[in-house]
Amino acid sequence: MDEIKDYINQSLKDNFMSNDEGKALNLMMSSQYLSPRKRVDLVQYAVDKASEKSNDENQQYVFKWLKKITQVLGDFGTDAEHNNAYFSHTNDLRNKVIEAIEQTNQDLSISLFTISDNAISDAICAVHERGITVRIVTDDDKVLDRGSDIYRLKHHGIPVKIDSNNSLMHHKFAVIDSLKVITGSYNWTRTASELNYENILITDNARIVDAFDKEFERLWQQMDML
Repeated sequence: MDEIKDYINQSLKDNFMSNDEGKALNLMMSSQYLSPRKRVDLVQYAVDKASEKSNDENQQYVFKWLKKITQVLGDFGTDAEHNNAYFSHTNDLRNKVIEAIEQTNQDLSISLFTISDNAISDAICAVHERGITVRIVTDDDKVLDRGSDIYRLKHHGIPVKIDSNNSLMHHKFAVIDSLKVITGSYNWTRTASELNYENILITDNARIVDAFDKEFERLWQQMDML
């Protein structure tokens, strides 16, 4: 608890919480068991510290800091939107993915075998147009498929990298703000959304997010620009 409180105080010094800070705090929280009561106490501690720091000049920045840090501190692991599995023919997988994409605040890293669902591609383009960093890794052969949206996304200004060997780039995941992951069997295609039996998992578990984040960066470094 004391280590986390010290981190809260350190983060508040500049009235701003970066993605890296949020990720570090998330890892810190997940490395130890904290009862709901202790989490509530930490949220109250952050609120108190923000109230002490806030003044007419920095109020809006402190409020943004408080909003972001309480999202991490207040995650009790029961939020169905943050930690749940979804299945086609039971849930609308397309809209689950779009909703998650639309919540991106700073960066969106996508590693998909194929993308051909126009509705999802529209959401990706909209995020890019908000000035958010978007990167895509995909399979070199699938970009040539009929209906593929990859060249459309590239021409929209989104950097795309492809594999350059005989192996399939068969991943199906996206990392949002280094704080949330979407993964599962589901390719972002109309067929997968409307016909197939598919699944997605959406989670903000810090250890899982960190693993996927590192895998994306590894792929990004070794693959070729389209």
